[in-house]
Amino acid sequence: MEPVVESPSKQPVPSLSRLLKGKEREWMAVRSKMGPLHLLDLPVDILRLIVKEITHTNDLTSLALTNSTLYNLSVPHIYARFDIVWPDSTMTASDSKSVDALTYGLSTLCLGSKFAQRTRWLKGGTVDYSALPSQRLVDNQYAKYTRKFSLGNGPTDWVAEYNITKESGKMLGTLVALAVAKMLNLETFVWDMPTGVLSDVFMALASLQDHYADGEPKLEKVWIRWHDNSDTGGTVSSAASSPAVHPAIPAVPPINHLNPIVIPPAIHSHAALAPPPKYSDSQVEFPTFSVLPPLKSLTVLDVDELAYLDEMSVLIERSKKTLQELRVGVSQKAHAQDFVRILEGDNLQQVDLSARWPGESRIGYKRLGGVLGVLVGRVYEIRQKGRSRSKRRESGSNWTPNQVGSFPNDTTYNSQPSANGATYTNGSASENAHAEINGFPKSQGNSASSSASGGLASGSRYSQNGKMLHSSYNGRKRLEGKLRLHTLELERIALSMPVCCRAFDWSVLTNLTILECVHHESLWKILKRHFQPTPPPCGSAPGTPVQYHMALKKIHTDATTHSLISFIKETLAPNTLEVLFLQDRRRSPPPLVTIEQIFKGALKRHRSSLKKLLIDSNDKLERAAATEETRWQHWVLTSNMVAYLTSGRFGNLKELAVAVHYRDWHPFLQRLPNIPQLRSLFIPHIQDHIVGTFEPKELALQLVDIITLRPEIQLCYVGIGTKCFEILEARPSDVTGGGSDQFGLNGHHHHNTGAISVIDVDDEDDDGENDHSDADEETEDDDAGTNGSPATDAEDDFNEVSDDAESEPDSFLEPENSQSSPKLRLREILFYDDKVAIFKARHGKL
Repeated sequence: MEPVVESPSKQPVPSLSRLLKGKEREWMAVRSKMGPLHLLDLPVDILRLIVKEITHTNDLTSLALTNSTLYNLSVPHIYARFDIVWPDSTMTASDSKSVDALTYGLSTLCLGSKFAQRTRWLKGGTVDYSALPSQRLVDNQYAKYTRKFSLGNGPTDWVAEYNITKESGKMLGTLVALAVAKMLNLETFVWDMPTGVLSDVFMALASLQDHYADGEPKLEKVWIRWHDNSDTGGTVSSAASSPAVHPAIPAVPPINHLNPIVIPPAIHSHAALAPPPKYSDSQVEFPTFSVLPPLKSLTVLDVDELAYLDEMSVLIERSKKTLQELRVGVSQKAHAQDFVRILEGDNLQQVDLSARWPGESRIGYKRLGGVLGVLVGRVYEIRQKGRSRSKRRESGSNWTPNQVGSFPNDTTYNSQPSANGATYTNGSASENAHAEINGFPKSQGNSASSSASGGLASGSRYSQNGKMLHSSYNGRKRLEGKLRLHTLELERIALSMPVCCRAFDWSVLTNLTILECVHHESLWKILKRHFQPTPPPCGSAPGTPVQYHMALKKIHTDATTHSLISFIKETLAPNTLEVLFLQDRRRSPPPLVTIEQIFKGALKRHRSSLKKLLIDSNDKLERAAATEETRWQHWVLTSNMVAYLTSGRFGNLKELAVAVHYRDWHPFLQRLPNIPQLRSLFIPHIQDHIVGTFEPKELALQLVDIITLRPEIQLCYVGIGTKCFEILEARPSDVTGGGSDQFGLNGHHHHNTGAISVIDVDDEDDDGENDHSDADEETEDDDAGTNGSPATDAEDDFNEVSDDAESEPDSFLEPENSQSSPKLRLREILFYDDKVAIFKARHGKL
């Protein structure tokens, strides 16, 4: 029976042996050690916990050079993240010290332990083949510790050197593929440089599952930003990858409501005759996404080729049970291509289910449902199941299973009841699409995906007359699955209402971003109509809450409309929205929604839950305006709104981005202590400033003064206009006097090496010992100016000092052992888009 140790307070505590958890031998060795214990005398488990708390790479590197034990504990943390953050575009080669962190870092990850072993032997002067390498060198596979691999975007001129069409780009892709293949513990892969990604990199990511018995690697997140395929250095443009001959297509009306573009039958016949491009003629490398294992998060931006979407459809089908985040953006230059538009026709399909791999698709570039239709083509089918084979034979069609052609233009659909009771009548595909919209469930609950197996099973056959027919699905069930996403972010995508309504489970979606998307107005109306809250039933007890059916916590849109404000006000439960980014980037002179309507319809209803708020009506295409009034002034906060924001009602607000009037600037400063939890502030515009073109630094210093007087304020990052600052804490011992500038280490040049700068808002700055605060310099200047005046009574009093004062050093600086409160200093930095959500959202793009 284990003894129970009594604490001084007479309360029994668990025995020591139960806390050791099998580490008794190590603790006994520590206990038997004579004399005082040192750091390295602690058990390895304790040292591992200590090293884990060290976050700065430089500190970890220094620690690894001190001792072999600390080396083994530090290396996994040093190589856990491979982040390339490009310096500012204003830097020159001399500023960055000519260090190519990308190439040098990759070479370290690619070189294995054999290289290190050979180097060690050669340093000894002789090669002893019988000698065994040290255990440390055998395990010197740095890449196996990498959990996140990230290549960020940077200045266009610098990034262009690594374009996939250049030799350096090919070399970069090869190095990345070699390094990634060794990252057994890789969880996140980010390629945000618009340079293109070799197929070898995707194959390396796919090979990670070979190292696991269950075939399920740790890879969870993939983020890819594609390059401009039309810029191929003299080669054919991306448009050349589509059929070479394009028949004249009559003009079709623009999409302005739920109706898709219906392609006339004559156009279909021409489009069906155009053969698909050969693999050798395609500018897209295969395979890409189709070989990746199931993911939890998938981001693909700047898509300008249909082949990428076909590849993604395979991955989405494979990840339908695990996928939680989906971000898709279409390139600005691809808006006129066929696969981007929402088209409707009897012979159009979403994806070619008969293709054995995406590059074998033979259904052309006009796709049913547009981009979203292709992405969910293997999870949900827009078109209803066709008539049975017997009824088609009765109608006189010459359908046979192995003949090539297209669907007949007079294909109709049988009346079939849907899962929720709606009936689809005979008619065209577009009519059935409307029937599906009307059949959108009011509350989707937790309905599971009902898609059946089939994957790449054949879904269509062809006839001799050149027209494709609906198949009888060859025994497979119609795809009616749903993606249970938590995050959905779309950019420049025409929203297909049948896909939006039926292919996503809106009851579990928490984050929604809609940027430059056609049909966004219809989406808000449909969501509001079909997710109206359920009032308490008659006879229920008083105080029975209303039942809400949506869990949205974040909304970001660049087109704010009345339908959106009404949706937020009437569909979402009060005080549940945590992130609200409202922008209005239209070219119309005034925004459709006023700032008063935003406050009444959205902010007041969610004031207790909002954590991040951005309100901006500036047109991103706006140039230097010749008139006095610019578009951003329509959403400048009024005095009452500023008072409401700073009244203490927004108790969870941590990030705020709004435009204010200069008359409300000082009242805002005075009421800042009412929102002490605010961590980041962005003021893009100040209307009617007293000096016209104001200096952002002076306004930021006023914020520093307020925080100095009220230390409970947690404000750390401040963006004003085009400048960004960080408020740092500097102890008196950090101030040494001299000529260092107030920004610290030559202003924002702390980014000049290309390495990532990780600064926690709760920690002090590492470089504080070499910096000086503006407050110190200004105080010294003021004192000098006062004491330089002619002798006064105050000066006479100053001369009458005591004997103790005469014995003190001839200095007015605080002594080193002073216990006064810490001082604050201001440092100009680049906008931390990766750390502060309002800074990233201000761009209005993914």
